[in-house]
Amino acid sequence: MMLRGFDLNLLVILETALSEASITRAAKRLRLTQPAVSQALARARELFGDELLIRKGPGMVLTPRGRSLLPELKEFCTKAEALLSSTEFDPLSAERSFVVTANDVSELLILPPVITAVSRMAPQCRFIVRSVEPVFIDHTVDLAVIGAPLPEGSFSSADLYEDHFVMLARPDHPAMKGQMSPEAFASLSHALVSPTGQGMAGPIDITLQKLGLTRKISLSVSRFTTLPKILASTDYVSAVPSRFAALPDVQSFCRSHPLPFESPRFHMRLLWHRSRDTDPAHKWLRKLFLT
Repeated sequence: MMLRGFDLNLLVILETALSEASITRAAKRLRLTQPAVSQALARARELFGDELLIRKGPGMVLTPRGRSLLPELKEFCTKAEALLSSTEFDPLSAERSFVVTANDVSELLILPPVITAVSRMAPQCRFIVRSVEPVFIDHTVDLAVIGAPLPEGSFSSADLYEDHFVMLARPDHPAMKGQMSPEAFASLSHALVSPTGQGMAGPIDITLQKLGLTRKISLSVSRFTTLPKILASTDYVSAVPSRFAALPDVQSFCRSHPLPFESPRFHMRLLWHRSRDTDPAHKWLRKLFLT
């Protein structure tokens, strides 16, 4: 097939529709109407000879052909965007949107000085923060701030800092007094933060399993910032990053306590697609995070 005369925007719309598995969400993300996305999907179905995205129950799912196309489409869109980027970047005159995915702890601990620097050094640029999603980095995202293991794929990364977990609870919680055994810790009612809202376990559970223990998860929330007020008025405890626990706003509601076993350690990292490695604007943004 000849590319001449082919509308490459069709591939961008298709990649977004497959990533979102939703015409509605794809239209919102692309700032297009739903009929426009539906029409593009119809053309893509004809082009690839496959339904690609089909209705199943209340939602939509990718066909096997759609699943196999998605990583190739992501790669194509990311490389195309990098190819079209300027070879030079002047932050003072640049007009560009920087999109970063991060959870609320990163918004509190990592992003403020970066946002301040961007607002001062690149006043015409926009800084857009998105919440962490299961499919959290593609050609529409510049950087992801993650504490999870690095995903497979064509990604580059850089370490920001290392941290560990502590127990957080209201100041007068009985568990905050004296020594505690791992068994006593596991028997408490725990609150878990799952930024994607899809998990009911974390690194603490893996460590407890090695000790032959299982904790009771009584509550799962999607944001760390809601946690201190919840803990302050309940008997729940939570294992949280030590840097979060040390924040003054957190300490005004709760107190932290070392875990009764060696805490798993983790690295907060920047993640980006390798095709952006040499993008001047991207290199400038990464430097702000790593300085």
